Amino acid sequence: MNAEATARRGGLDPHRIAEVIVATAAGGGRRGSGYRVGDTAVLTAFHVVAGAAAVQVRFDADRPGEWAAAAELAWSDPGTDVAVLTFTAPPGGAPVPAARFGRIGDDRHAVIDVHAAGFPLWKRRRGADGRQFRELHQADGTVAALSNLRTGTLEITVAAAAADPDPAVSPWSGMSGAAVWAGPFLVGVVAEHHRGEGLGRLTAVRVDHTLRQLADGPRARLAALLALPDPAVLPDVAAEPEAPVPPVPPVPSKVIGLPVAHGLELFKDRVEARDLIGRHLADPGIRMVTVTGRRGIGKSAVAAKVMELLERGEWPGHARAPLPAGLINLSTRTSGVSLERLYFDCARALGPAQEARLLEVWAADRPVPDKIDELFAAMGDRLFVVLVDNLEDRLLDDGRPDHEDLDTFFDCLFRARGTPRLLVTSQLPLRLPPELRRFAAEVELSDGLPPAESVALLREFDQDGSLGVAQLSDAELLRAAVRVHRVPRALELLVGAMADDTLLLPTLEEVLEDFTLREDVVAGLAEDRYQRLSADHRNVLNVLAVLRTPAPREAVEWIAAGSDPALDVTAALSGLLRTRMVAVDRRTRTYVLHPMDADLAYGALSAEGPLGRTALERRAAEWYARTAPPRRDWRTLDDVQAHRRAFDHRVRAGDMDEAAFVMGAIGQWMVWHGSAAAAISMHLTLEEQVNDDRARLAHLISFGHARLSGGPLPHALELFTEAAEVAERVEDRRALQEAMFGLGDAHRQLGRLEDATGPLARAGALARENGDAEAEAHAVLSLSLAHSTLGDGEAALAGADRLAELAAVSRDKLTEARSLNARFTALLTLGRWEETIAAGDRAVRAYAAAGVQEATDYALNAKGVSLLALGRPEEALACLEEALRAASAMENPRTEGVCLYNTAWTQWTLGRYGRAAEAAERSAASLERAGAAEAAAAQALGEAARARSVPAAREAADALVRAAQAAGGNVEMVRPAWLTAQAEALREHA
Repeated sequence: MNAEATARRGGLDPHRIAEVIVATAAGGGRRGSGYRVGDTAVLTAFHVVAGAAAVQVRFDADRPGEWAAAAELAWSDPGTDVAVLTFTAPPGGAPVPAARFGRIGDDRHAVIDVHAAGFPLWKRRRGADGRQFRELHQADGTVAALSNLRTGTLEITVAAAAADPDPAVSPWSGMSGAAVWAGPFLVGVVAEHHRGEGLGRLTAVRVDHTLRQLADGPRARLAALLALPDPAVLPDVAAEPEAPVPPVPPVPSKVIGLPVAHGLELFKDRVEARDLIGRHLADPGIRMVTVTGRRGIGKSAVAAKVMELLERGEWPGHARAPLPAGLINLSTRTSGVSLERLYFDCARALGPAQEARLLEVWAADRPVPDKIDELFAAMGDRLFVVLVDNLEDRLLDDGRPDHEDLDTFFDCLFRARGTPRLLVTSQLPLRLPPELRRFAAEVELSDGLPPAESVALLREFDQDGSLGVAQLSDAELLRAAVRVHRVPRALELLVGAMADDTLLLPTLEEVLEDFTLREDVVAGLAEDRYQRLSADHRNVLNVLAVLRTPAPREAVEWIAAGSDPALDVTAALSGLLRTRMVAVDRRTRTYVLHPMDADLAYGALSAEGPLGRTALERRAAEWYARTAPPRRDWRTLDDVQAHRRAFDHRVRAGDMDEAAFVMGAIGQWMVWHGSAAAAISMHLTLEEQVNDDRARLAHLISFGHARLSGGPLPHALELFTEAAEVAERVEDRRALQEAMFGLGDAHRQLGRLEDATGPLARAGALARENGDAEAEAHAVLSLSLAHSTLGDGEAALAGADRLAELAAVSRDKLTEARSLNARFTALLTLGRWEETIAAGDRAVRAYAAAGVQEATDYALNAKGVSLLALGRPEEALACLEEALRAASAMENPRTEGVCLYNTAWTQWTLGRYGRAAEAAERSAASLERAGAAEAAAAQALGEAARARSVPAAREAADALVRAAQAAGGNVEMVRPAWLTAQAEALREHA
C-alpha cells in the first residue's frame, strides 16, 4: 500500500516512524522517537531535543529503503513538552500526506484502544558486529478517558516493559516522542513514564490540549506545520462508528484460594438466597453483599456455592452481567483475612505482570489508601468477586473492624470509582456509616434449610444405610431436623454422633433424647460429639483446633508426638474424616477442622498439662519455627509466614518473651517490605508483657524500626531510648549499636539535628568495635549528613574523609559510593558548586558500580541545585528531571518532593510560573505523603507561583518568605536566601 492509500485509510504507517538521534553540546547523546506527520515535519516531545547541538531523524533503520536526514527545531513549547522538527526530504521521494489528528474526549467515561511505536531502552540489543541498537516496539494499550484530568494528559495502560536494564533510567526511555494513535487518528505524543505507577503505564501529551493552551500566534504556527485545517475542531475518536465485534466465548474466571466450604456436592440449594446474592453481585451500584446468620446456619456453604456457579460461568438467579475476571476466596479460618491477604490475593488474580508491579507498590513507603487505590485501578473495568468468609472474627462487638488497615480497605471500597465486589459471610454485619449503606446489601439466613432439603441432607449423610438413617421415613427425619432447627451443620453433627458411638449404636431418636435442647443447638451438639471421641481422636482433634489453619499430616504428627509418641495419627485422621469432623484438601494434602468444631474443642482444652492448651500451643510454635525458611531464602512476605504463625502460637501460649525474639528476627524485614502496620500491630500485642531483658531489647529495636517507618516518630524515639538503656544494662554491644543508630535516625527525621549527632557518632564507634564495617559506614554517612543539615560543612567533609578511609581498607564499593554521597552533600552545604557537581557525578558512577541505587537521586538533585546556583537553569532542569526519575525508581516520596521543589524554583527562575506552581503542588503532595516537615515550604512556594502568574507581586512575596522559613536548614533544597531575595525584589517593584 502506498503512502497516499495509507493516509486515506489512516493510522500508523511504519515507514513514517522516526528514530530521533540527538547530540548534546557536552558531547553526549540521547535517543527518542517521533512520527513524520507531513512531507518535511516530524512530531516529537520537546525534552527529547531540548539543548541539542545536532538532531538526526532516521527512518526504516536496517531495512530496505533506510534513510536519515539532519533536522532542525522548527517549533516547540516546553510547557506542553511538544516539538516539531523539520528536515529536507530525500530527492525523488513520493510526497507524504498529512497525518489525521483527533482527540479523546475527556467529558465522559470511556476506555479507548490506542497504539504507539518507538524505541524504548528495554528493546536495546547488540548486533552481529557488536554494536548496540534500539529495536522498534509497538505498544498496544488503552486510555481511560477520565484519567489524568488534572494534568490534561493521557494515561496509557500497556503491557509492562519486559526488562528493566538500568534501574537508574526508565526502561521506557527513548519511547518519548512516539505518536499515540486511536484508530486512524493521531491523538497524542508519549512524554513521560512515572516509575511509581508501574512498568505498564505511560503518560502522553494530548494534541487537543496542546492546541487549546497555546496563544494565537504559536497555535497558528503549529497548525501550519501539522497541516491542520481547523485546529479548534478535532474529531472525537470515540464518536467514530465501530466495526461489529464478533462474539467472544467467555473466558473462565481466574480462581485464587480454596473454597471456604467443603462438601459442595452435597449442598442443598437455598435457591432464593442464592439467587438474591447473584442479583446483588451483578448490580454495579452494590459494592458489598453480606450473608448473615447464626453459626452453622450455612452462610459459608451458600457463599461458596455462588462462587462455584460463577466459576462454572453461571450467574445465580439468571442475573445479566459480565462474568467475573477473577474469583478470590478468603476466610479467617484458612488463609486469614487481613489487608495484606486481600491485597496479595487480589494482585495474584491480575496475573504475573500486574502482581509484580503491585508488590512493588506494597513494599513502597506509601500510605495504605494509595496502595489500595493502585490495586483497584489495576482491576480497571473488569469484575472481580472477593469472598470474605467468617468476617465476624475480625469485627469488634459493635461491628467495626478490629484493625485500622481493614477499616481503610472498606472505606476505599465504598469511595473509589472502580472496585471489586465483596461477598461477605458474618454472624453480624459490618457497621457502615449511613451514607454508605445504600452501596451494601444484606442477605439474612435466619431459618434453617427447608423441610424437604433437610430430609434429603440427612439421607445423604447415610449413603450406604449403615447407620439406619436412610431407612427412616420422611416424617421421622423431618421431626429430627426440626429438633435441631434444620441448621445444616447441626444435621451433619447429629448423624456424626450416631456414627461415632460404635458400642451402644444409638438410633437417631436416642441421640436426640440424650440432650437437653438449648438455645444454641449447634454448640450443644458439637460439644457432645467432642466428648464422645476416643482419646486418640480427641488428641488429634485438639492439635487441629490449636493449629486453626490447614496443616499437613506431618505437622499433626510432630505436634502430637510431644504428648503421646505412640499416637497413630494416620488412623485417627481417617476416623475423623469418616465422621466428617475433619476436612481434607487432597491437592495440598492438608487437614483442617471445621471452624465451629475448632472453637468448641479449643474452649474445652485444659490450660495446663502435657495435653493442655499451653503445651500444644508451644509445640505448634516449635513446628513452625523448625520448618520456617532461613533468612537467606526470604524473598516475599509469604516467606516469613511460618515465623508469624509461630509468633501467634507463642502469644496464645503466653510465651511473650519467645514471641519478642520472633519479632526481633522478622520485624525489620517486614517493615522493609511494606508491612510496617502489621509489624506494629504484632508489637502492640507484646507491650508491657515482655519480661526478659534480652527479649525486651529485641522487641524495642524491632518496634522502633516499625515506628520509624509507620510513625509516630516520637514513639520511635522513646523505644530506641529505652532500648539503649536496656542494652547498656545487659552489656549487649551489638544491640546498643542498633539502638544508637535508630535513636540518631529518629532525632534526624524529627529535625533535632543537634541531638542526632551524638547517637550516630556512638553507633559508628560501636560498629567499629563490633567489627561491623557496613553498619559503621552507614552510621558515619548518617552523621555526616546530619552535620551538613546543621550547616557544618567542614565536619561533614571530615565524615566523608573517614568513609573514604574505610573504603580504601575494605575495598567495598558501596562504602566508596557512600563516601562520595557524604562529600557531595558537604560540598553543597559549603556552596562549592563545581566541586559538588564533580563529586555527584562520581557518586552516581560509584553507586552504579556497586549495583546499588541508594543515593543516585540525591546526587543528581545536588547537581541540579549547583547548576542553578551557577546560572545554568536549563541544564539544572534536565538534571532535576533525571533526579526525579531516579527517586521514583526508588519509590522515595521524600526525595521526589525535594526534587519537585527544586524543579519548581528552577521553573520560576525561567519565568514559567504556571509550571512552577504545578511542580510545587506535586512536591507538597509527595512531602506530605512522606510525613516531611518541608511540605509547608512546597505549599507556600506553589501559592507564590500562583500569585506571581496573576500577577499579585505582594502576595507572591509574602508566600516566598513563608516558603523560605518552612524550608529550614535542608541543604538538599534551594537556598531560602534565594527566595527571600526574590521576595524583596517583588516588594520593591510592587
